[in-house]
Amino acid sequence: LEGDGVRLSAAAAQTEADVEQAAQAADAAERAARQADEERHRAAARADALARALHELQGAGGREALIGVDGVVGSLVDLVEIDQGWEAAFEAAAGAAVAAVVVNGHVAAREAVARLRTKGMTGAVLPPGASATVDPRNLPPGAELVRTHVRAPSTVEAVLDGLIGSAVRMPGWEQAIDLAVDRPDLVVVTGEGDRFAPSGWRVR
Repeated sequence: LEGDGVRLSAAAAQTEADVEQAAQAADAAERAARQADEERHRAAARADALARALHELQGAGGREALIGVDGVVGSLVDLVEIDQGWEAAFEAAAGAAVAAVVVNGHVAAREAVARLRTKGMTGAVLPPGASATVDPRNLPPGAELVRTHVRAPSTVEAVLDGLIGSAVRMPGWEQAIDLAVDRPDLVVVTGEGDRFAPSGWRVR
């Protein structure tokens, strides 16, 4: 009986230790579950915020608000036809205007801006601008005009001329920087989407 009592006491002590260890593990698991749930909520909130920011950055809300406004031709990115392999160069040359709405004339542009302000929406409007053409004969070897690789309906041609008429693509970023320094009148881009302009340099 004494021997059995010693063994039972030892077994009881081990069981108590196991119970205590299991309880600690359960507490740790519960804390980890709460932390994971909090992180999930934070990630979901951040994803929603980023989605809203992206929607606003792309001007999607503004484009939707301008549907039906007289003189609105459409979104620039939906109106242009770009040669294969020149998509990144065009996007870099157009900059933030790639998601803008093209309008037919300054009266339509004024009405579009008024609509955006009334609705409190973010958006970009592209009226026809002054042509910024560049003589290709004055460009260094390897430089190509982006404009010659982008086509659009006749109502958008003047917008493209003003937007990317001075944009050229260079084969590499080092040559692009050299040209941007030598020719501040140009917007110099690369096939990868880098952009070097008087307003700033951006690596895609």
